[in-house]
Amino acid sequence: MHDQAPVVTPNDRVWQDVEDRFARLAPGDEAGFEALAEVVFAAQVRHNPVYARYARGMAWRGWEAAPFLPVEAFKLVPVTTFPPEEAEQVFESSGTGRAVPSRHYVRRLRVYERAVRTHFEQVFGTGPFTLVAHLPHYADRGRRSSLLYMVDLLIRHYGDAASGFFLEDRSVLDRALAHSRRTGTPMLLFGAAFGLLDLLDEAPVALPPDARVIETGGMKTYRREIGREALHARLAEGFGLPEAQIWSEYGMCELMSQAYTRGDTVFRPPPWMRFRIVDPDDPTRGLPAGEPGALALFDLANLYSAAALLTEDRAVQRGDGFEVLGRLSHAALRGCNFLVESEGGG
Repeated sequence: MHDQAPVVTPNDRVWQDVEDRFARLAPGDEAGFEALAEVVFAAQVRHNPVYARYARGMAWRGWEAAPFLPVEAFKLVPVTTFPPEEAEQVFESSGTGRAVPSRHYVRRLRVYERAVRTHFEQVFGTGPFTLVAHLPHYADRGRRSSLLYMVDLLIRHYGDAASGFFLEDRSVLDRALAHSRRTGTPMLLFGAAFGLLDLLDEAPVALPPDARVIETGGMKTYRREIGREALHARLAEGFGLPEAQIWSEYGMCELMSQAYTRGDTVFRPPPWMRFRIVDPDDPTRGLPAGEPGALALFDLANLYSAAALLTEDRAVQRGDGFEVLGRLSHAALRGCNFLVESEGGG
């Protein structure tokens, strides 16, 4: 008796087609992006009940006119195109205190891994690197943290034998430094901003001259708040590097893709993600380059949740990228009120 082949529905083929194609988009391929974005929007309006209610009555007029779902939704309900119990992974945000965490139900980890690895290679290359990470506060959250999952994935695929995580145990960092200097392997240091500052408060750390530091945000703690330019200057001084070698990563648990700076403060997204700066009082109204507003993103890798997201970040367009200026207050982000009204309306 032969095993029966699994039944493949038209919906399965739609999802699979986007999975296969999004990470192969070339920079500047607007037609390819628009075609996939239209498919994702139509599928999510049909199969994601949360987004369907939020986008009720909206027709596709291009990604810039798509209804951007406030990320607050991920704290309230599962935002999925599939039964949540079928998720291969659930990422949770690093909410502090009694804050309700966001939860991103990930249907296919291979989609997240493809997004992470493809863009990393586009920005950094394929290595190998001596890749070390200092991520206090995230360490006890294990696989629930998308950041920990991401960095562990990068270490496994692009890190050499001296790569790894370190917290209080500086011996991991010391061995990595010695290895990088001895072999000439480029060093990448990923770290949460507040953790890197604490590390340098103990003592300066001289990194190899070709090293790069990639800070992952978290610039506000109960002890201090610091802007990105001041942070980069402090990190450059403490690690003995030019500021051009202090980079940043932009990501969140609600977002499957990441954006990186390249020695400045401007984040540039991967080819399958687009951004828009919108009026916080009216998220349907885009703002011109140079005018600060709320950051909205359209990420094709979010095909199983919600691709069009309204973040809680205040940002401004700088050329082909965006600069994050800080956080918007909940009261200032009118889109959250739209969400509550939509949810209340059933």
